[in-house]
Amino acid sequence: MSELLLPTIQARHQDRSNVHLTLRLRRLRRLRSVAVPLVVLAMLAGACSNSGSVEVEQTTTEAATAQDSTTTEVPEEESTTTAAPSASGPVAPLTGLPVSDTAELERPALVVKIDNHPNARPQTGLDEADIVFEMRAEGVTRFAAAFHSTSPAPLGPVRSSRTSDFDILRGLDRPLYASSGGNDYVLAGLRNLPIQGVTASSRTEYFRDSSRPAPHNLYVNAADLFALSDSDEPPTAWFQYRSANEELPVSATAISDAVTIAYKGNSPVVTHTWDSARAGWLRTQDGRPHTTSSGDQLAPENVVIMETIYTVSPADATSPEVQTVGSGRLFVLTDGHIILGTWSREAADAEPVLLDEDGDVIKLTPGRTWVLLPDGGATTVPAS
Repeated sequence: MSELLLPTIQARHQDRSNVHLTLRLRRLRRLRSVAVPLVVLAMLAGACSNSGSVEVEQTTTEAATAQDSTTTEVPEEESTTTAAPSASGPVAPLTGLPVSDTAELERPALVVKIDNHPNARPQTGLDEADIVFEMRAEGVTRFAAAFHSTSPAPLGPVRSSRTSDFDILRGLDRPLYASSGGNDYVLAGLRNLPIQGVTASSRTEYFRDSSRPAPHNLYVNAADLFALSDSDEPPTAWFQYRSANEELPVSATAISDAVTIAYKGNSPVVTHTWDSARAGWLRTQDGRPHTTSSGDQLAPENVVIMETIYTVSPADATSPEVQTVGSGRLFVLTDGHIILGTWSREAADAEPVLLDEDGDVIKLTPGRTWVLLPDGGATTVPAS
């Protein structure tokens, strides 16, 4: 795939400005009292910047063992477009799925930091997250799982915050944020964010599973944390979704082989392979199916791979910090197809814009989405 320059895309497709304007006006109507000028971003190397940082758990690192205190092939000639559910009524903003009980929408998002150390697997609740963000930590990846339309019980294992979380949290409209804690730098940074902090260091809702080794055994029930919210404002939608019977764009290519994401360092090699029976993208880590505690393999309806860069966290020299403001190569896996393009995110309080190689906005299949954030060049697509 050729490298794409956002100014070139904009010159050929002026309607990109309208996409950014729509996102900004929607946010201004709901949450902002100060207008932020619209900025068109250039290449990743020149535009990726971040004011946050990453962190290490107060008393443990990823390698620590000390206790904490207290593929089905889809023939191309067959139609593989899944009809999106009808959205005549309200829809969940982070999945695009219809919601029968509007009361479910009257709460903020809940973002929970979930462990992905080998000793933390299998996790509980990841399959019920509306959006899961995967990013590098120290020798592993770690998840920031956003819940809004569901309230899993239990959730975990819960682990510590990183400064990589900061700009993701800023884009979710004052969410509840749950983690096991963080070092002093990270905790100070969290206090300055527009979030509702409900970390384990300040709450009694968390509990330990004695059958698992610490620190990979901290859990919480989503409903207990939702009950702590002082807001009824739902998050803004991060993505656009196809409506019922809306076709995939011509830029979409059917794919039956695995897409591979090789995170740097000792982090896992991840693959996603379309399974038409599940209507989802089966996930593996280091050659093994990534399953939940129930034994089911994770298979989200959408996988959005946003290649980016990592810098050194100001919280700890051993911690990488992902840059989610900027632009870069994009691979969208949806409905048995892959769509290549670019992502851009103008500011930490904005949602990303996903454009295909024709400069058109990419719409996802209504459902759950995993956002993978590997370094540039980490994604391998099988030859067509």
